[in-house]
Amino acid sequence: MGIDVDRVVFRPSARTRSRMEPSQRLAHNLVAESKAYGYTLAIWGAGALLIHEFGTPDALEVGLYIGGALAAIAVLTAVAFGGVLTEHERDGQRVVAASMVHILATGGNLAVSYALVVLVERIGLPEPVPFVLVGFQTTCLYNVFLLFEHAVVEVFE
Repeated sequence: MGIDVDRVVFRPSARTRSRMEPSQRLAHNLVAESKAYGYTLAIWGAGALLIHEFGTPDALEVGLYIGGALAAIAVLTAVAFGGVLTEHERDGQRVVAASMVHILATGGNLAVSYALVVLVERIGLPEPVPFVLVGFQTTCLYNVFLLFEHAVVEVFE
């Protein structure tokens, strides 16, 4: 009753996923999450080291940190795909490499988060409120901004 690695790595169909054993489902989830999980740990860990050494960053320093990360993604995308406006196949769909950089979804989202934090603080709402609002706003706007980015890339295709 081992795990069928081929079914895990090669994206099982929805019908197959619904019949997976719990260990197969767990393996599938871990394979799908592993790259993002590692990057999340690295980027948050690096940020924690910066905070430990230099103190809490202000809004400009947060922007610089995120800007550096976005610049790295843009450079890596250009190197990997021969440019940011090149197309490639992903999950059976044509994708423009630039659509993986997420400048608006990340940078725009942080700008809105910052504005919301400042607004909530000026209004004087109790401390739990901004955490809920920023968490909600970040998730919603990140996805809305991704839709907008995708639409912009389609215009230039």
